[in-house]
Amino acid sequence: MAVKVVIVGGGAAGLALASKLGRKFGLKGDMDIYLIDKSPMHIWKPKLHEVAVGIIDQSLEGVLYRDHGLKNGYRYVSGELTGCQPEKKIIELAAVLDSEGDEVVPKREICYDYLVLALGGVSNSFNTPGAEPHCIFLDNLPSAERFHNKLLDGLLHANETQDKLSIGIVGAGATGVELAAELHHVIESVKSYGYLNISAQNLEVHLIEAAPKILSQLPDRVSLRAQALLIKLGIKLHLGVQVKEVTKAGFVTASGELIAANIKVWAAGVKGPNIFSQLTALPITGRNQVQVDACMRVQGHEGVYALGDCAELFLANGKPVPPRAQAAAQMADCLFVNLQRRLKGQDEQAFVYKDYGSLVSLSRFSAVGSLMGSLRSGTFFVEGHLARIMYVSLYQRHLASLYGWGAAIVYRFAQKLLRWHRPKLKLH
Repeated sequence: MAVKVVIVGGGAAGLALASKLGRKFGLKGDMDIYLIDKSPMHIWKPKLHEVAVGIIDQSLEGVLYRDHGLKNGYRYVSGELTGCQPEKKIIELAAVLDSEGDEVVPKREICYDYLVLALGGVSNSFNTPGAEPHCIFLDNLPSAERFHNKLLDGLLHANETQDKLSIGIVGAGATGVELAAELHHVIESVKSYGYLNISAQNLEVHLIEAAPKILSQLPDRVSLRAQALLIKLGIKLHLGVQVKEVTKAGFVTASGELIAANIKVWAAGVKGPNIFSQLTALPITGRNQVQVDACMRVQGHEGVYALGDCAELFLANGKPVPPRAQAAAQMADCLFVNLQRRLKGQDEQAFVYKDYGSLVSLSRFSAVGSLMGSLRSGTFFVEGHLARIMYVSLYQRHLASLYGWGAAIVYRFAQKLLRWHRPKLKLH
């Protein structure tokens, strides 16, 4: 009987693992791979801010799990995790409802031989009053679409009334910085589509960060260069500022100042998915992450693994694996090898994280970052078009993990052809 591997979460790590296992074992019938996700489509998380502002269309950039699974040897199951019984090797899924709230598929239980939790992470509001009801958290495709709809409404209002559209973003990490930069360039582009009364003066973008600098996890040179570019674009930076409350009017800081915002985004902090707090049978941390050992095995539970942002894995140096796309991809590669070793009766290998640096996109034409590893000793600073090309290449590597290099190149070329005759901005 084929081994049954159930992967919960179709993000960068989960989908890459399902694709590799499927192509090697699933297509030949040697393994049954199930990929479970509540969304029918995958969007690479670093591109969510581009979906939000409308410079890419998910109908072109998205990967439909059902179609992709058919071609790559895994089965897609629509569902949302609600429970886990590791002693019985069973997970529980919520009922699937339609847009009107009627039940389409009832609650289900799915058994497994091996379970991989790859649900990714979400922004952490740190229990800030008003953050949940008033802010958009750019953690998934529905939230990006919600932001896009609000942006279109705001642009229409500004074009007709000449009122200022104010957008506030809490968190100056990669997501917050990239979103702020793209918003500026979108304003410069919408005139081509009939928004003749809009200019840069109609948009006000506030980037709020509790740390004394943006991109606080990156080298100072990268942070300072990105900060200078954002200031040049007209982004209003609020550094060393803590938000104590969010209201309909905007963000209330610890000093009592109100930073007014029509659209409010929370992009600060990272924690595991909220459902993890209810998985009492698993070792869950205070940040809703599941504790794993060096081989990504969930402690105390045979055949259960976790990887990506939802896992807490400490490296040999005592530091946790950082919440980055490159880390998730490397963990998927490691687990792909370890599952094969386990099936052969061999010892599994500990995960070793290799930091290749970080790149932050500042528009469709520019980026800034630092590279590490094999290029040279120490850190190599890059910016401008070269950095942008390297940033785009990261997405190509992600596609290669899903399709293989040959198919990924063809897929990317087809995307370019399809986008060639479409509007540069999605305005619907």
